[in-house]
Amino acid sequence: MAFFSLEHTSGPRHSSFASSLIGLRTRAVASWQRHRAERALEGLSYDTLKDIGFPSVDMANDDTTAR
Repeated sequence: MAFFSLEHTSGPRHSSFASSLIGLRTRAVASWQRHRAERALEGLSYDTLKDIGFPSVDMANDDTTAR
């Protein structure tokens, strides 16, 4: 059985409040990066999107047209 103690950790200890703030900041940064990537894709032409393999609207609704 192994015994671990916080006294011997090398990293800094954060309170739960500080950890939640760090997690909130990380999620906010990731959300902003996704938003920027979506805006960049929206600015591309249809031909460019087709060239890079982005799915078209027709492909997304393919199952409804077969009925």
